[in-house]
Amino acid sequence: MKADQEVPQAKDLAPETDLIINAVCKFYNVTRDELYRSRRGQLNEPRKVAIFLTRKLRRDRLSEIGRQFQMEKYSSISSIIERMKKQMLADRNLKKRVDRVADRASKSQDQT
Repeated sequence: MKADQEVPQAKDLAPETDLIINAVCKFYNVTRDELYRSRRGQLNEPRKVAIFLTRKLRRDRLSEIGRQFQMEKYSSISSIIERMKKQMLADRNLKKRVDRVADRASKSQDQT
């Protein structure tokens, strides 16, 4: 997941983390507090989608994403991302939802 060699500003052109979070919150109709809340054993799809897209679109480090989502262990971030990849391969509807949120985040960035 290295930045494109041909586009040295690729990281600068990526949507800001706030735009990704706002797009996820609007799409899933949740607040930021709900997005940051983690409860063991309970599904929080919006949170997982936001973490996945932050890594995919921005290529942020796992530790940076962990700080953003108030998680201490970067290995938890890695686990979420890998689980999302597997779930998206198995569930087309999940992949469509993630693609729609990513599209919204990119479009909202174009407007700013």
